[in-house]
Amino acid sequence: MHILLIEDEEPAAAQLRRFVQQYQPAATIVAECQQVSEAATYLRQHPAPDLILSDIELLDGNIFALFGQVSVTSPVIFITAYDTFLVQAFEQNGIAYVLKPVQYPQFAAALQKFERLRQSFQGALLQQLAAHVAPAPRYKTRLVSKSRAGLYLLDVADLAYFQLRNGVTHALDRQGRAFVLNETLSQLETVLDPAQFFRLNRTEIVHLRAVERLEPYFNDTLVVHLKAPATTLTSSSHRTPELRKWLQG
Repeated sequence: MHILLIEDEEPAAAQLRRFVQQYQPAATIVAECQQVSEAATYLRQHPAPDLILSDIELLDGNIFALFGQVSVTSPVIFITAYDTFLVQAFEQNGIAYVLKPVQYPQFAAALQKFERLRQSFQGALLQQLAAHVAPAPRYKTRLVSKSRAGLYLLDVADLAYFQLRNGVTHALDRQGRAFVLNETLSQLETVLDPAQFFRLNRTEIVHLRAVERLEPYFNDTLVVHLKAPATTLTSSSHRTPELRKWLQG
């Protein structure tokens, strides 16, 4: 396992080195960076590591600036004293979020999660990264919904459609449950796979897997019948030609 460590406090970095050695003696920390700029330079010049362990607030700013400077294809375990960056962490490459002061059981649990994910993908993605294969366009695989009860992580594959209700975007799953999102429909269009999602009209985006059948309606519009939840949506007339093409693949 090759690990990039991004941490600007030496005591914290030393602790993480010990924890890595304790968890997997064969693991290698390929580099240590104290600044966003150092991490960006390393990632531009070297193969992607298997895993990144990263603090969030660094000497020259916030680690999330890194994602705008360089393509980060490695999974990231964020290790921080702040609990205010959870949403941003999971919107990037975050697979775990560990709060300081770090305890070994929490650190080990995060590493175990990484290994489970790596095994579930059978190493295919990691082999592509190691071979420097250009990654396909990255589309969202999960979204975050905030509510009074907490944060919900929504798998995009499980969502049937998105709908604008009273100016607020909602994601609806196959059970008909609605979750409030911060993104606008226009923003969702840019982060969802266009092969799987289509903007029917000003207020709705539908998932291909949710479509059961189409029914002609007036003025060259189409009624879209969904499998689950059992509901109907209607395409706008100017979107109908593109909808037909989209459904044909």
